[in-house]
Amino acid sequence: RCLLILACVACFACAFSNRLCHRRLSIITRTKNVNTQSSHIQLPTPSRAKFLAASSTIDTNETSKSAESTFWLTVPTSSSQSENGTSNLPAIAGIDRETGPLPPGAYKQIGERDTIVSCVLGIGIRSQANSDDGAEVWEEASKNCQKLIDSGFNTFVMNNPATNDLNSATVSKKKTISRGNIEKAMMSLEKQRKQNLVLRTKIRHETEEHFYKVLHQNTPKSVLRSCNFMVNLEVPAILSTEQQKYSAVDEEQSTLSFGNGWMVRESVGNALKRVKMESLGSVVLEYCEHSPYHLDVLDSLLEMKREGLIRSISTQNFPPSLLRSALSCGFDIQSSGIVGNLMNTHNLRSDSELGILCSEQELSRLISAPLGGGLFTDSISQLSKKRIEALFGVCCHDKSNVISTTQKWANYQSIKDTLHELSQKYEVSCESISLRWLLQMNEQGGDSVIIGSRLGMDLREQQGGSPYNRQNDLREVFTFALEDDDMEMLGEISGQSSSPEFPPEGGHQIDFSNKSLW
Repeated sequence: RCLLILACVACFACAFSNRLCHRRLSIITRTKNVNTQSSHIQLPTPSRAKFLAASSTIDTNETSKSAESTFWLTVPTSSSQSENGTSNLPAIAGIDRETGPLPPGAYKQIGERDTIVSCVLGIGIRSQANSDDGAEVWEEASKNCQKLIDSGFNTFVMNNPATNDLNSATVSKKKTISRGNIEKAMMSLEKQRKQNLVLRTKIRHETEEHFYKVLHQNTPKSVLRSCNFMVNLEVPAILSTEQQKYSAVDEEQSTLSFGNGWMVRESVGNALKRVKMESLGSVVLEYCEHSPYHLDVLDSLLEMKREGLIRSISTQNFPPSLLRSALSCGFDIQSSGIVGNLMNTHNLRSDSELGILCSEQELSRLISAPLGGGLFTDSISQLSKKRIEALFGVCCHDKSNVISTTQKWANYQSIKDTLHELSQKYEVSCESISLRWLLQMNEQGGDSVIIGSRLGMDLREQQGGSPYNRQNDLREVFTFALEDDDMEMLGEISGQSSSPEFPPEGGHQIDFSNKSLW
């Protein structure tokens, strides 16, 4: 009887345990179904800045990282090459013209270890000449910058102020030269040039400080970490013997000791304070004529890159000979900055000295002034004849092809008519045709383009003007692809297809007789 009682108790306990286990499994199954259904709920995205600021959780599902997602923290595909090795520059007619990340192929990878993806269309923010403007200016710039980030454009650089903002130089030149004293005129011009360079750098630094301060206050840090903020860096200048002759500075004072790179570290440290980031996405080193310190600065920047303070290094307007010397020394340069557009194609040619170097070293180009200051846009009718001729000399000055102003007008009229025809054919703007031609010209090399924008700092919208929608115009570039015949036609009328004339041997020369070098 005892064994029978124990057997009955064991059977009852086993049955109760199985029932309890079955009930627990059914609860878990229903919970999974509820979670699965809730994960497909679409959240409205009218303002991602407010949504991200109020949210403390981030969806880590693979669906939130797809290229079609409109979530701010979407990780776009960084590879611009397809499996067969051909370029994958996007051309999707049905792309959303307002928000969401851009399709795969519109980004490229920046850096080595701590990599980020950078859009091939970067935004060059035009420096504000009067940085003491009210907070309304910087709030407007921050708001429009968030619109660009929301639309997939995550690469930004603060450009130098326009030449007309430094208008005192022209007046000073004319008054001094008219006196007939050549030596005093040269001294005054050299002094004025230095003052303009210092003033230009000061304006850019002040604009960076005000703009990034407000941007960090209004934008989540997780969003800013996904952006590539580029910073310009000047090479320390040194006076040649000829410059010292016309300079008001003594020869002893003009001698600049480079030291152990402390000047570069100080400049990068100040840039980190202005941008308010833990590291700089890209440092663009500007070329300085007659300076022997380019390789020394690159060496210091490379050391800071190893320390994690810099993700990538680029150059701006470096002569091909100096760029080749830097690459032969083992300096890792991400891209070479040049000025290029439909009327300035010398450095865009594949058979030019720079084009051959970039092809050999697999070096991409960072193209600035792609629209010629507004020459190749639909708003050209708003520019005066004097302004257009000024842009011919600033943005469209090709040293390898010196032509008269009359010939420039004839070339410009031919280019403008062609752009108008192609814009009607593809049903896009002339600006989109110009930008697409630059990006599609060297798809394999991964070239990038920097487009200037004031980010609404002129407060035109507050004064009754149209709202800022620059992001919609730029997204149009990825909605079509130029046919081969149209690419060849633009190459012919711009001179990009013609054979270049190489400069004489020697390139970047350093005057070793200068005592300041020793």
